Amino acid sequence: MSQLSINIFLFLAGLGLLILSSDWLIQSSVKLSFMYRLSPLFIGAVLIAFGTSAPEAGVSIMASIRDQNDIALGNIIGSNIANIGLIVGLCAMLRPFRVSKSMFKRELPLMLLAVLLLFLLSLDKFISRIDGIMFLVLFLFFCIFAYKGARKEFDHNEMSDFTLSKVLKKINSPAAAFFIILLCLIGVIFAADVMVRSGSAIAEIFGVKPWIIGLTIFALGTSLPELVTSLNAVFKKAPTISIGNIVGSNIFNILFVLGIAALIRPIAISPSLLKFELPLLLIFSFALFTVMLTGFTIKRWEGLLLFVGYLFFLALLFTS
Repeated sequence: MSQLSINIFLFLAGLGLLILSSDWLIQSSVKLSFMYRLSPLFIGAVLIAFGTSAPEAGVSIMASIRDQNDIALGNIIGSNIANIGLIVGLCAMLRPFRVSKSMFKRELPLMLLAVLLLFLLSLDKFISRIDGIMFLVLFLFFCIFAYKGARKEFDHNEMSDFTLSKVLKKINSPAAAFFIILLCLIGVIFAADVMVRSGSAIAEIFGVKPWIIGLTIFALGTSLPELVTSLNAVFKKAPTISIGNIVGSNIFNILFVLGIAALIRPIAISPSLLKFELPLLLIFSFALFTVMLTGFTIKRWEGLLLFVGYLFFLALLFTS
């Protein structure tokens, strides 16, 4: 078996483990939320977002540890663009959904703030450890702020159709749910390490720049949990969880994942990221805010615009 075949097999195996671990991480997080009576928006924007962003966290943190910061940053930016253009776009095209007005009080403004802060701090072409600490402090404030309103907005009915596995349905102990979450996190980190190693090897074989691999293969691969979860939530008529998952994941990716990655190893910003990908992330983020603000509903044609915008982004990426 050739070196290329081995690395492709390892990459796909790592991706499969990522998806499996993330799925159980999501379910165990939802189970825990039932026990503590937390709102669907908090479940989507914090707990499920944490679970679905675990692959991005694993890939970017492992890439930073291995001094492959192009992959670390490219994965975060690419995933956030994919979350808005690909996932929100597809969900709205399949079934238009309403948006909770409470998102405009906390989650959406913080998502825009995080993107703006990332862009401004990148202007010197360097994300320092101090910048990383700033991101992490903001993330901590977000979690505290979101939790305070979570119990007030609890609505069990919106989560009644969410399907849990038979094993999790039988669990009534928070300690057992926490233990499953811990096991899933270990699975995510291990799988992410396999993906980083094999993905970098594939890039070297084909002579592809690592940041392009981060923006495409890693970004799309690690966004699959968000895609599956959001589509599942939309079809089960739990739109708050769906859009909360996307907005929360984008906040988590920048403030927590990038914060940890920069703390491990300061990140040098590629000029191409500053000129092309980061401005596009700003455009997609403000486009999502605008679309959600118009009638608090994401319509099919608006979803189509976001999806076409994402395809345009991919076309520009590979032709530039």
